[in-house]
Amino acid sequence: MKKTVKALIDSKILGRALMVGLIFEIGFMLLGHFRPNLLPHFGLFGCMMIAGTAALLYARDLARGYVVGALGGLVIGAACGVAAVGTANVLGDHPETFIPYGVMVSALVGAIGGLFGQYAAWIREFIATLR
Repeated sequence: MKKTVKALIDSKILGRALMVGLIFEIGFMLLGHFRPNLLPHFGLFGCMMIAGTAALLYARDLARGYVVGALGGLVIGAACGVAAVGTANVLGDHPETFIPYGVMVSALVGAIGGLFGQYAAWIREFIATLR
């Protein structure tokens, strides 16, 4: 009797969600570099929203539980935070104050986005049973 073990993280779905998150994070930081009034007002909120939305997309597509969704969201959020801080560093926007906080906050918001993504998957499954 052979048991099949599912991995905690699905690399195909993770790659798609990471690609979406990283493209939008880098684009947002580029936009903030060339439009300096954007970052002081929307910088942290925009980075958090992008990380959370990418994590939500991952967990909603995965739909295998809250812990797995939050773990994948944590990975996506941290990657989005590193991408945002790295892009700002390359552009010379002085992100040294956001290096520890930006990555930690993005990782936390990514994990929360993963929880909401699993909840959205649960609602989608429930609605499918009503039809």
